[in-house]
Amino acid sequence: MALSISGSPISPAPIQGAFSYTVTAGALQSKIVQFRTQTSLLDMDTLTVARDVHPDFVPATTFHGTLGEGEASPLSVYVMERISGTTHIEARFYDESTAKAKLEGESRRMTTAKDFARFFLQAWKGRQSLPMEKIDALRLQHGIDLELLSQSLPPRFSIILQQLRTYLPLLYAPTFPLVLTHDDLCEMNILMDPKTGKITGFIDWAEAKILPFGFALWGFLNVIGWMDSKGWHYYSNRQDLEDQFWKTFNESVGGVTKEERDAIRVLSTVGIFLRYGFAWDEGVRRRPVTELDYSIKYLDAFFSGEKSVGNSFILSEN
Repeated sequence: MALSISGSPISPAPIQGAFSYTVTAGALQSKIVQFRTQTSLLDMDTLTVARDVHPDFVPATTFHGTLGEGEASPLSVYVMERISGTTHIEARFYDESTAKAKLEGESRRMTTAKDFARFFLQAWKGRQSLPMEKIDALRLQHGIDLELLSQSLPPRFSIILQQLRTYLPLLYAPTFPLVLTHDDLCEMNILMDPKTGKITGFIDWAEAKILPFGFALWGFLNVIGWMDSKGWHYYSNRQDLEDQFWKTFNESVGGVTKEERDAIRVLSTVGIFLRYGFAWDEGVRRRPVTELDYSIKYLDAFFSGEKSVGNSFILSEN
């Protein structure tokens, strides 16, 4: 199928998704042909909005029908422009054992922080709208999710989850922006130049939806730190990266009000809990995580201790 579309040799992508299979194609390997399951389709209308909001970060995409029929689940076929660069998870593996290499690593991360800010800035400026009944449904669902997490997660997370629930009305104020939100902003869906740290694109918009601004800010945590078998680690210039992100963002939007800043803090915290507080069994059943799930380490990293991200997002008055 890929050969019939591209008319040239193809090569499997080095990293594959859980619900998709991807090959590079074209005379100069300039195209991506991707086969997606019916549980993870790309909505072409959503992709059109994404291209309008983020013209320099989202590849042009066309739908090429389905492959397979009968009892087998068909695969939907998409062709995209190939974006240069490697995934963030690959690009961040650098040897920084020398002083020079460490400085170069800090510089790359600073560039990434600026581009992340530019991505969120585009979302802020490209405001969207929803009918009131859909907004009410979102508020209800998020309240249900937080209540479920409050009842199911270990007690050490109870206080902050109770706080988040009381702040829910703040998130849906009529004046606060609704934006197109990439709902899976993990390190495998961010492409970048490994030499400079410049972000070249954001891929896999299958879970994108319109939400109040801030739900996807958890993706920025992977710019200021990383997780390994020993736990979560912050980069030495973590604070500089955070400061650069908000400096770039605030200068471009002309600043945000206290009410907006408070809402962003709460929304980013809710986003972290929705990202790492739930697990999917076989990709179909969503449930709260337990002590046995790996992602509980992220919640402990972000919401335990005085210097945690959670405290700075929601408890700090500065």
